[in-house]
Amino acid sequence: YKKYHYLLIEHGKTALLFKDEDYQPHRYDVIKIIFGLIFLIIIASYIMTIRKIKPLRKLKREMDKFASGDLNINCKRDGEDEISQVSNSFANAVEQIQKLNSSRQLFLRNIMHELKTPITKGRISAEMIGNTKQKERLINVFEKMELLINEFASIEQITSGAGVQNIRPARLIDIIDESIDLAMVPLKSIKLEIDENLVLNVDFRLFTTAIKNLIDNGIKYSIDNFIILTATKSKICFINKGSPLEYKLDHYVQPFIQEKNSHQSFGLGLYIVDNIVKAHKLKFAYYHKNGLNYFCFENIENLL
Repeated sequence: YKKYHYLLIEHGKTALLFKDEDYQPHRYDVIKIIFGLIFLIIIASYIMTIRKIKPLRKLKREMDKFASGDLNINCKRDGEDEISQVSNSFANAVEQIQKLNSSRQLFLRNIMHELKTPITKGRISAEMIGNTKQKERLINVFEKMELLINEFASIEQITSGAGVQNIRPARLIDIIDESIDLAMVPLKSIKLEIDENLVLNVDFRLFTTAIKNLIDNGIKYSIDNFIILTATKSKICFINKGSPLEYKLDHYVQPFIQEKNSHQSFGLGLYIVDNIVKAHKLKFAYYHKNGLNYFCFENIENLL
């Protein structure tokens, strides 16, 4: 009654009313106030924590963009806290990488530009030679040099982060025909087992370069100078007779691999192939079975 506790005991004609003098009617209010203060402190702490880690979310988004190949990021912050220091250090590292990429691209493009001039002059001079046999040899040499420059252009495009830009539908048979022409190998050295109606969404020039390199390597490093090219809706395989690779494929897709045995040295060929395949979101696989080497582009259904 009026926030106090009473105890009424009736026995016969006797009635006793007891009042709880120790009871504090306002103690529940105090408990509510304490709980409210704790709740407010927790809410304030949560809000402050969210505000503190908000820059981390932005930094994570920028790092995800950087991981996907986008170097145009901005994560610099004004402040002396640890998050600001990490963000500024990461931004400085990205700026250095941008400068290195720009200088590397400029260097490669200048080199390729300067090399094309003497190659063109040499090709013109070779056409003037009367000896047909020597003329053909020189022309083949200059054509090979021009192909090497084009491969360096492919490396520059893939490794610069530009990736595949000219995606369009193309018949696989047309890509293979172009690859055979670029590889300059005799048709008798290749057997095709493909679906001629297979159409892929690829960068025609880059994918042609990848297939050309595997055709070239397949014939060059086979026992009988012969390669079988098979293609289905799940994978494209390049099959040749030969001994299994001494190391795993990861070893040979590194640039400028130099082996003691030149027969096992793949140079830049597989490095270019691996990067082009990855840019098209495919898997480059190798296995050896029954005396045959299989180099395959898997997950082709992603390109259909």
